[in-house]
Amino acid sequence: MQRAPSPITATTGVILAGGASSRFGSNKALALLHGKAIIQHVADTLEAIFPHHLLVTNSPETYEFLGWEMVGDIYSGGGPLAGIHTALHHIIGAQAFITACDMPLINQDLISFLCKRPGAWDVALPWLEMGPEPLYGVYRKSALAVIEKELSQKQRKIRLALAKLSLHTISGNEALAITGDLATFHNINRLQDLALLQPLEKSHG
Repeated sequence: MQRAPSPITATTGVILAGGASSRFGSNKALALLHGKAIIQHVADTLEAIFPHHLLVTNSPETYEFLGWEMVGDIYSGGGPLAGIHTALHHIIGAQAFITACDMPLINQDLISFLCKRPGAWDVALPWLEMGPEPLYGVYRKSALAVIEKELSQKQRKIRLALAKLSLHTISGNEALAITGDLATFHNINRLQDLALLQPLEKSHG
């Protein structure tokens, strides 16, 4: 039985729900995984850790069932980087754990570990063999000026923004030591991805 995590009061839990879901064919955030919307799985995990929550979406009526505070993008059409920017503008406290609406297996222990990394960094995130996981990261308000400048110059790529920020990264092996596997990073872009996660969700529930 998973132990109850200690609340992390200095961090806001944030979900970005702004994608078009073009490859999925419908709004993937509302697709059901074991009878519950994918975004609800994400919300439940964050609610167990963080007293403060924020949903960044331009379709607030779609997600009223979550009961979360919702805000729309400040920079329209800026993709996930714009969602991160909007979150940092609105959060309570100095930092936010920011994730996507399509990652239902996010891990409480790994999230807590990232939130509590020491040092004067702007972003703490896993950096796996295939690259960074920017939507499984902790962003501090110190990153806001750089991200805003990127967006004002029509630069939307998170990885280019990360190159200008101070990072605290953890490796895939460090993540494995906490989670036991890398299923926590699985996201859903296509219907096939959802089918693959069905047995994984049961084993991680």
